[in-house]
Formats: sequence, C-alpha cells, structure tokens
Amino acid sequence: MSIARLATRAEAAEQTAARLVATARRAFAERGFAQVSLDALAAEAGVTRGALHHHFTNKAGLFEAVLRAVDAEIGHELDRLYEAEQDRWEALRNCFHAYLDLALHPDRRRILFLDAPAVLGTRAIEILMASGFGPMVEDLTILVAQGRIRAIHPEAVAHVLNGAVMAQVMWLAGSESEDANRLAAAHAALDAVFDGLTARG
Repeated sequence: MSIARLATRAEAAEQTAARLVATARRAFAERGFAQVSLDALAAEAGVTRGALHHHFTNKAGLFEAVLRAVDAEIGHELDRLYEAEQDRWEALRNCFHAYLDLALHPDRRRILFLDAPAVLGTRAIEILMASGFGPMVEDLTILVAQGRIRAIHPEAVAHVLNGAVMAQVMWLAGSESEDANRLAAAHAALDAVFDGLTARG
C-alpha cells in the first residue's frame, strides 16, 4: 500500500473519530451519559457501531475522549487569556478565575463535573488536574526566583492551586441552580489563596 493511500486512510479515520467526539459531546451535554445510546450516536454521526467501538472501545472510552476535548477547548481559551497579560503572576491569577466561569458553562458543566466522576472515577479528576500542570510549575519556579511569590516548592504550590480551583468548581457544579453569591464567594476564596502566596516585603 502506498504512503499516500495510508495517509488518506489515516485522515479519514481521524475525521471519523472527530465526528464521533463532536456528536457525543452534544449528546452528553444535552442528555447526560446515562441517557445516551451508542446506536443513536453512531447513527447520528453517520458511522457503524463497529466503527465507534474500533475508535473508542466502549461508551466510557468515547466519554473520556469528549472530556479531553472539552478540557483542551478550555485550555485554548485560557492560553489566549494568559498571553494577553504580560505580568506572569497576574496572568496565572486571571486564568484560574476564568476557569471557574469557563468550566461551568452549561455545555461543559454536566460533562466535566457531574457525569465524569461517575463514569471515570478518580481518573476524571486526574485528567483535569494534569492539564497545563507542567507549564504552571515552570511559571511558579520563575516567580519564586524573582521573589514575586513566597519561596515554597513550585510543584507543591501548583498542586495547591489546582486543588483549590477544582474543589471550588465541584462545589459550584453540584448546586442545583446557578447562584451568583456562591460564585462570588468562590472567586473571593480563590483570591485569598493567591494572596497568601504573594511574597511579603
């Protein structure tokens, strides 16, 4: 088989997988994991159920792919926000605050924080916590060296910040209705965590 033909087949497989993820994302966001059938998903995406199993093994595998896609989408939005702020510490703060709002958007909330823990268990939180972790540690290392924040192990600080925002968003996502007071309280608590890390003169 020629290289060109192999490339064409690989592109077709990639397009099929992407179509399945996009279709599943809409279905999971609208109806929830438990109410979505693989037969209906395959039909809506215009593929066979066998093709779905080939790409993702099972429903949980497809759900994980959707979770990763949503997480990556949020990551791209945070990257743009980060690049718009020249001050590294302020950029990090802005991104953590933005995460609370971006992750709780209706088409993401159910997937990331309501269904994901039930479907994937602790693996869901591990995936979300690992997102962007390396670059954050690098930033914190520079900030410690510059004396911008307290001289605490950068990786330990990264875990504290990730844990704080994840706990806040889980608390907010668990509310049956949107509550502006709870959201404001979450942002205030997150600010307190950041303020506690700021180097004192």
